[in-house]
Amino acid sequence: MSVNDAYYYELLDMFLSYIRLNKNYSVHTTEAYARDINYFIDFLIEKKLSFEDITPRVMREFSVYLSTRFSNPFSPSSVRRILSSIKSFSKFLYKNGYISKNFGNFVVYPKLPEKLPKFIDEERIITTLNELEKNLNKTPTNVRDLTILYTFYLTGMRISEVASLRLQDIDLSSKVIKVKGKGGKSRVVPIHLKLESKINEYLKYRSTMLTKKTDLFFVGESRNGGISIRQMRNIIYKYTSLMGSRLSPHGLRHSFATHILDNGADIRVVQELLGHSSISTTQRYTHTSLKRLKDIYKKAHPHA
Repeated sequence: MSVNDAYYYELLDMFLSYIRLNKNYSVHTTEAYARDINYFIDFLIEKKLSFEDITPRVMREFSVYLSTRFSNPFSPSSVRRILSSIKSFSKFLYKNGYISKNFGNFVVYPKLPEKLPKFIDEERIITTLNELEKNLNKTPTNVRDLTILYTFYLTGMRISEVASLRLQDIDLSSKVIKVKGKGGKSRVVPIHLKLESKINEYLKYRSTMLTKKTDLFFVGESRNGGISIRQMRNIIYKYTSLMGSRLSPHGLRHSFATHILDNGADIRVVQELLGHSSISTTQRYTHTSLKRLKDIYKKAHPHA
C-alpha cells in the first residue's frame, strides 16, 4: 500500500471514530459506513484519483461502477445508501479542512423503481369472503373482525381512518360514512349493501364488547376502548392469509381501487373515494387488467 493509499484509510478511520464517539452511532451502523466508503476508496485507488480530483463526472462513474462492477450488482436502493454514506464522509472531510471542495455535493441519487403494494384478485377475495361468511362461528369477535375486513375492502379507507371511526360517522339512513382523512380533510364514502348488512350485524354485539365508555365504532381492549392499529393490522393479516396472499390494510385499499377501476370506475371518482389530493397519487394505484383491456378492445375496435 502506498503512502497516498494509506492516507485514504487514515481519513476513513478518523471519520469512523467521529461518528462512533461524537454521534453515538452503534457498532453495526459504523461498520456499515466503513463498508460503504471502502467501495468508494477502492474505486478511487483503481482510477488513481485523489479526493481533489473528484468531479460530478467521477461520481456518476462511481454510480455506474456500483451497478455493473460486481458479479452481484448493487440495487438502486443500495447505491443510494452507499452514496449517502459518501456524502456524510465528504461533509466531515470538508468541515474539518481535509479537502478543499465538498465532493458530496456532486452526488446524484439513482431513481428507485416504484413499488406498488400487492393486491388480491377480485374473484379470490369474493370467494374467500363468501366462505368466511358460511364457516365462521358468529362470536362477537368474529363478527367485529369480519366487519373490519369488509370495511377495508368495500371503502378503501386507510387504517388510521378505520381505527378512528366514530358511531356518528356512520349514517345508515343515508348509507354513507363520513371519513376524516389526512390533514383533517373530510370526505364521504358510500356504504355498500354488503357492508350495511355487516354493520347492522356488528351493532347487535358492540355493547357486549365494550371495555370502557367510548363512541369509537370498532371497540376492543385498547386504552381508549377501541382497537389499536397493531391489532387491526393483525386482523387483516389473519384473514388475507386465508386468501393466499398476506396483505396489509394498505394492500386491501389497493385491491379496492384496482377492482373498481377494472370494472369501469372513473379515476376521478376513485381519487375522491381514496381521499387523494392529487390525481397522480391515484394513478399509482391503478392496474389495467387483461380482462379490462380485452373488453375495451372488443368495444372500440371495429373488427374485434
